[in-house]
Amino acid sequence: MKGAKNREREPGLSYEENTYANVDDLHLKSIKKAPTAKEIPAAKNTQHRVMLILGVLLILVFIILVTLTTFLFISYKRVGEEMSQMRNDSNVKYNLTDEVTASLSSDIQRILGFLGKVAEALQKSSSIPLCSEGWRYYGLSCYYLSSDSIPWNASKKECENKGAHLVVINSEGELNFLRVITNKQSFWIGLTDADGTWRWVDGTSYDITPKFWAQTQPDDWKDHGFKGGEEGEDCATLRNGYDWNDLHCSEKIKYICEKKIF
Repeated sequence: MKGAKNREREPGLSYEENTYANVDDLHLKSIKKAPTAKEIPAAKNTQHRVMLILGVLLILVFIILVTLTTFLFISYKRVGEEMSQMRNDSNVKYNLTDEVTASLSSDIQRILGFLGKVAEALQKSSSIPLCSEGWRYYGLSCYYLSSDSIPWNASKKECENKGAHLVVINSEGELNFLRVITNKQSFWIGLTDADGTWRWVDGTSYDITPKFWAQTQPDDWKDHGFKGGEEGEDCATLRNGYDWNDLHCSEKIKYICEKKIF
């Protein structure tokens, strides 16, 4: 019968109320039958969040590096123009050159300090290490301390084979870090005056970086007993893990490699 097809009315309710009640029942049943989504494991969700944060931070660091590179280029150009003007102006005092150099060095140190803090934040926000196994992290670089002792030129090549260079010391903070990890041992650093002028191996200007020579050094001592005794001491070391000393490049000591993390 037609009436049998309809759901039984509940007593005390009108036809419209019973109709709405039946609709609500059907809706609840459809909800119960709907498949539930599998929960994403908390660890996986956290990993995705960390990777996202790391990606955003890396993009920000890249933008900052481009901006600072442009700033440094403009600064170097400005200093070059001022130097050229000073050479042509006999009335300008030479100590102005030192002031300009000191100012630029201070700007660079502030920039490096800022980038070091950004890198440190990246390290803390991610479980992914910034340096490979066997390398130590500081600021914007990873450092490798050798266990074998070889001449300076061989040390330079070994670092290059690792995609790095002999360490270039840009600040007192970096020097203090090296003082801790070298444990009072001597190591080659990336500084040489083989062509008569002190130069860093990565092209960093020697004039604008701080100097940490030991007292009376460099002395270019020639009585070292190596073949070709007329040759002086053209390669620099971090002597006893504390300050700089020039040494004959054929001496065999350990070395420190440095590799930028970006």
